[in-house]
Formats: sequence, C-alpha cells, structure tokens
Amino acid sequence: MSDTPYGGGHPTIARAEALLSLGRTDDACDLLTAYTKEVSNKDADAYALLASCFFRKRGWAAVLVMAESALSLNPSHTDGHIFRSEALWRLNRTDEAVTAAREAIRITPHHPSPYTSLSAALRAAGDLDGALAAATEGVRVSPESVNAHFARYDALLDMGDNAGAQQVMRDVLSFAPEDADARAVLAGLKDEARELKLPELAREYAAALGADPLSGHISAKLEDVALRLVRRTRWVALLCLVYAAVTSRAFPTGDDPTSLPAPLGPRMWFFFLMCVGWGLCVWRTYFTLPKGAQLTLLSVVRRAGAAKLAVAHSLWGTLCAVLLVTVPWTDRGYEQALVWIGGVPVVLAMWWGSAKRRNERADEEKAKEKRLKAARERHQDSTRERHQDGARDKDSEAAR
Repeated sequence: MSDTPYGGGHPTIARAEALLSLGRTDDACDLLTAYTKEVSNKDADAYALLASCFFRKRGWAAVLVMAESALSLNPSHTDGHIFRSEALWRLNRTDEAVTAAREAIRITPHHPSPYTSLSAALRAAGDLDGALAAATEGVRVSPESVNAHFARYDALLDMGDNAGAQQVMRDVLSFAPEDADARAVLAGLKDEARELKLPELAREYAAALGADPLSGHISAKLEDVALRLVRRTRWVALLCLVYAAVTSRAFPTGDDPTSLPAPLGPRMWFFFLMCVGWGLCVWRTYFTLPKGAQLTLLSVVRRAGAAKLAVAHSLWGTLCAVLLVTVPWTDRGYEQALVWIGGVPVVLAMWWGSAKRRNERADEEKAKEKRLKAARERHQDSTRERHQDGARDKDSEAAR
C-alpha cells in the first residue's frame, strides 16, 4: 500500500514482492505462508505482504488477521495499520478503520497512502467532507500520487460533483499522460455528462486500452460503446422504412397521390438515398474509429448476442424498405403489412432495450444512494456516541 520495499530484510520477502509485482498473487501467498511457518523469528514485513496478497483476493477477514499479526510484531508498521484500516471499513467497522488510518498518518505523515486509506474509511463512514479533506491532504503531501488523486475523485463522485471529478482526472493526466485508468474514467465522466459522441468515446477508450492492453475493465467499456454503436444503426433502418413507406404510397394522406404502383423514378431515387445514408452510417460508425476500436466492434458483432440481434433488426428493417420500393406493388394492404412487419419488431426491441438500460441506471443510483445513506447514518450514530461519551466524561469530572 505504501510502496515501501521490504526486500532488504530477507530474500524470500524480496521474491514475494517480485511475484506480487508480476500479478502472481497465489504464488506470493504460498511462498510467504511457507516462510512464516519455517522461520522461528517472525517477520512483520512477511505478514504485511500476506495482508497485501489477501487484499488482492478480497479476503477482508484474512487481511485483518495478517495486518494485526504484523502490528503485533511491529506496532509502528505503517502498512500494517493501512491494511487493517482497509479491512475494517469493508467489514463495516468504520470507526476502528478511521482510527487505524489516523495512526498510520501519525507514523508516516509524509506519505500519501495513509491519507488515501483515511479518505476511504471516512467515505465508508459517510463523512464525505472529511474524506475529501483527507484525500486533498494526500495530494498536498505528494502532488504526483495517482492514488491520492483517485481518492479525491471517489469523494467528489460520491458528492455528485461530476465537474470536479473530471478536473481531478485531468490533473492526473497532466503529470501521467499515459495513465489508462485516468483516461478511461475521464471518458466515462464525459459520457455521463453527455459531452462526447459515441465515436469520440470509442476513440478515448481505445487510446486508454492501448496504454493498458490487459485491462479487462477498459476492454469491457470499449465493448459496451461498440454495442451502442451497433444498436444505433437501427435508427437508420427505421428511417429508411418510413421513407420507403412514403415513397411507395403505403399510407397516403391528404392530397398525396394514391395510384399504385408508385412511379419508378421516386422509388429509384429513394434507393439511391438509402445507399448514401447507409454508406455514411457505416463510415461514421466504423471507418472513423481507430484500428483497435474497429477490431473490438467486429469482435462484439461476432460474439455478443445483443449485437447480432441489433444487426439482424437493422438488416430486417432495411430489407423491408428495399422490398417496398423495388417491387411494383398494386395492393396497398401488402405494402402496409410489410411496413408493420418490418417496423414493429425493431421498435419493440429498441423500446425494451431502452427501458432495461433506464432501469439498470435507476437501480445503480438507488444502490449508491442506499450505500451513502447507510454510511451517513453510521457517521451520525458514531458522532452522537462520541458526544454522549464526552458529556459523561464531563459529568464524571464534575462529580469528582
């Protein structure tokens, strides 16, 4: 957590650190477990690294045990306090987590990691102002600490300050322009604020993925944008179908000509316009994207059922439009049936997908609000208890 190298103490510790840096968490965990069983003199660094291993595995109870083992051997071990704080607030013991993080700051006041942990613990406790202040202090201590800036971002995001969160990511990119996470997060914030069009968003995620090709999170974001691009083609199919219905005189209104079949000239002119429209759509959706985003889009179409369904809907609507204008219909009933057959499935799919995404966003907002509300209630309860304890202490002193 504090980026402090432990390897100077023992070669096994150095090897475990190297394994962790390579992402081989299980190997590092096995090595450290064997080491702690073999040696007679216990090593606080070994237990702190074991806490780091379990932290990566999200085994919070084990993280707490290892951190407390490290602190029992060395009460001034900064990472021991940090990992203890990180485990405690995830186990809903936020007051203890805040205390542990403050102890880490007392021991190592000039490193940003304790401030980052304090910010996380205060966020979990519902004290967003305190969390932001702690993260800001971490940035002051180390202006080029990415983790400290991300702690500020987390606090601002919980406060609903999208503009402030965007500025934090710009600050990160000002000194770490190749940071993939910062670039991807900034793109997501701009998308949430509707400041980017889909092709621009795809370019941003593709650039972020280029900086970190192994990032599953960024890859998933890029695939989501690719799916949205594919789904957008259904609007082109619907537009073609509506225009074809007008051109073929399927639903004449007012003084519109009603004789069938419709003249060949307007029908061929529509066919030309449809080809131009689809050409522009394909060019804007695919050919303006960077190579990585193009490959992702093709991969999504091949693998994702939702993308295949969207392509099928677009092709179906377009096929019905082509049939309307290329066949010289003499029965308006057939034309109208073709319009409904082509349009209804596409419209229903678009409506259902849009409703589903709205519900998902609403559920996410409700879950976030519920989490923040619970944290605020815990913060209020702990504050009330502290005030009551203070009042009891004053009463006791007065009685004495």
